[in-house]
Amino acid sequence: MHLQTLRLLNFRNHLDTTCEFTPGINVLLGDNGQGKTNILEAISYLCLTKSFYEASDALVLRFEEDLFSVDGRMESGGGIFDIRVAYTDSQHEKVFTINKRRVEPFSSVIGKFPLVICSPEHAPITSGGPSERRRFVDFVISQSNALYFQELIEYRKVVRHRNKILLDARMTRKDPGLMLEPWDQQLVTLGSSLTWKRMKFVSGFQEFIAAAYHHLVGHEEEPSMEYQPQLSTGPWNSPASVEEELRENMANHRTEELRAGTTLVGPHRDEFLMRINGRDLRKFASQGQHKTFLVALKIGEFFYLKDRCDETPLLLLDDIFSELDEHRAAHLLRFTGELSQTFVTSTSPQLFDDLLGAGGLHRRIFIQNGMIVEHRSMATA
Repeated sequence: MHLQTLRLLNFRNHLDTTCEFTPGINVLLGDNGQGKTNILEAISYLCLTKSFYEASDALVLRFEEDLFSVDGRMESGGGIFDIRVAYTDSQHEKVFTINKRRVEPFSSVIGKFPLVICSPEHAPITSGGPSERRRFVDFVISQSNALYFQELIEYRKVVRHRNKILLDARMTRKDPGLMLEPWDQQLVTLGSSLTWKRMKFVSGFQEFIAAAYHHLVGHEEEPSMEYQPQLSTGPWNSPASVEEELRENMANHRTEELRAGTTLVGPHRDEFLMRINGRDLRKFASQGQHKTFLVALKIGEFFYLKDRCDETPLLLLDDIFSELDEHRAAHLLRFTGELSQTFVTSTSPQLFDDLLGAGGLHRRIFIQNGMIVEHRSMATA
């Protein structure tokens, strides 16, 4: 898959910016705050219908404007796709089109143009709370499994409805049993399906993490990721066995849920434990190990999606080379540049003077005050 062109209109600090990209490494250079990450953010709109960085479309809109748009031409095995995302603030409306045909729901786009993003914003995946790791796992599986994504959307709705009933019951001191019954069944059905799919994912994803980590730093350290659902020790031989145990767990926590006024059981409470050499990453890892593990997760994500999707994902690396030493930065750039179309942001042109000196067609794009001031292509020998 290859993004050929991109146009940003009233997007962040970009008034009207057009970029052309090479299928190799595209390095976006400039000082902080000039609009480099905005271009990656716009690419995520094309692939995910939203920003990877900001939850609100209105916050992406250029100050005092009413509409922003992102247009891109994507070449893939399925042909050429002209993709457009437009948001109008006065109407609170976002429209997503492919080849001028409106796409709804937006969730149907997920996985069509797979994308892997590695940014300092993702550091909490290895160092933060369980919700960060759940979000990472859900994002990876959703891009490769449309059914999982739909079940996840429905499950979140069920949890919201159930939480409202539990909170109302706590406030009024009334028994919510009859009202909870249909939501309990949906939570068990959807929750057990999500849990089973997460189990299968972690079982298969482990090899991708290990391969990426070993490629970056060798075999002296052994990374691992373990799924810790809110169930007993198992074994879980089928989705039915997971469903049975989730139902029992919910019954055991009913009194506690009524007291708390919220849903305490289900995959929205699960944890994914990450380790190096058997030691908890959050408690014992150095800063360098956290950075390396995060990059390994993202490279593992790339190969996992490539293996399970019909397209090779785009790779977006936002200001991560300043987080790595020179040796690892050089190794990572040369490695990723051979995998896919890659977009890199950096404040250091000198770094890439050295790193882009060996093979391939690369492009450097210099950005200042939301404008492209120079395109420079390099066909290196």
